[in-house]
Amino acid sequence: MVTVRVPATTANLGSGFDTLGAALSWHSFVTLSAPHDGVVVDIDGEGADSLPRDERNIAVQAIKALMAHVDERQAVPLQCGFQLRLDNRFPLTRGLGSSAAVRVGALVAANALLDPPLPRNVLLALAAQLEGHADNVAAALLGGIAVAVMADDGVRWVRLMPAKAVHLALLVPEEPLPTDQARRVLPSTVPLRDAVFNLSRAALLVAALTTGEFAVLRDAMQDRLHQPYRQQLLPWLPQVFAAALDAGALGVHLSGAGPTVAAWCADAATAATVAQAMWQSLKAHGQHGAWRVVTLDEQGATVTDRS
Repeated sequence: MVTVRVPATTANLGSGFDTLGAALSWHSFVTLSAPHDGVVVDIDGEGADSLPRDERNIAVQAIKALMAHVDERQAVPLQCGFQLRLDNRFPLTRGLGSSAAVRVGALVAANALLDPPLPRNVLLALAAQLEGHADNVAAALLGGIAVAVMADDGVRWVRLMPAKAVHLALLVPEEPLPTDQARRVLPSTVPLRDAVFNLSRAALLVAALTTGEFAVLRDAMQDRLHQPYRQQLLPWLPQVFAAALDAGALGVHLSGAGPTVAAWCADAATAATVAQAMWQSLKAHGQHGAWRVVTLDEQGATVTDRS
């Protein structure tokens, strides 16, 4: 039996669309037991009443993809079947990387049973293929902040940690927003000026995080490629952003495809103040939700138990 702790993630960070991701100190757990008679999936927490418990489950699909990638002799413990337990502790379809967490957790757990195990780069490439982009899965696997791009032969990535500690205020609306719906509102092409706008700010964002020049995060997290278009699905977004900045946030962005909003703050007290300000703004628009203060997870997906 192998248990893996895997973090929630926030992707894009505003300007780094489909490229930047950060691991958060909010975790789910994936437990894999093998061999087992057939495939069994148990689910606790989020999605327990709605997620499939058979081969349609994305965790099962991730393990099957891993098995298809290796020699049969490597995957002997998994050949007869396996039992999965998913303990989902952060919300689904809220822009917190729930699908990436499940896929990465399942891959890391299954990889721990292989002899020999696959290197991390291969796991990341498999996870990115399954997810369709690399930002969330890279952060979930590697921890910290990941800069990741998909190449023809894998994923190119750099992991970094900010030069100074940060706290993130998360506003998690009650109403979900499926990723496919949030992607459908995006245009197939964008004006050159908007592409340059994001390129310059994404570069500024990475530089600011690595040097600790957090005074520029407000500008560095601005975006013209996805957030303005997704605003039609989240009409309260500009007011919530303004509330976060007015309350002292260093920078603010839509977390992944949304609807969660992530505001970066210098300390825990400021983050709590910012979170409450965002919550009040959301409430003023007749919407419900919850807030949470987190830090960055430095470890990424981690085997916590093996027996």
